[in-house]
Amino acid sequence: MKYYISAPPMNPISRILAAAGALLLLVGAFFFGLIVLGVLLAVFALFATILWVRNWWLGRVPADASVTRTRPRSEEDVIEAEYTVISKRRD
Repeated sequence: MKYYISAPPMNPISRILAAAGALLLLVGAFFFGLIVLGVLLAVFALFATILWVRNWWLGRVPADASVTRTRPRSEEDVIEAEYTVISKRRD
């Protein structure tokens, strides 16, 4: 035996209107879901494009980098320092 919150309408016109309302609500929910899915896909495509452009920009080789520029090593390139071992690592 089925239990309803309210009994289904007995009038055939009321039944048709209730079915049409339910169908309209179902179709509306479906299209609302499609719109939400489309927005989510657009946001995902935007972020994917931003990441792709960022990776391309960071990975590109500038045109003037093909010419190798070497400068002679000088004493200014070397850093000299003294250090003292404070503790030895014991394994």
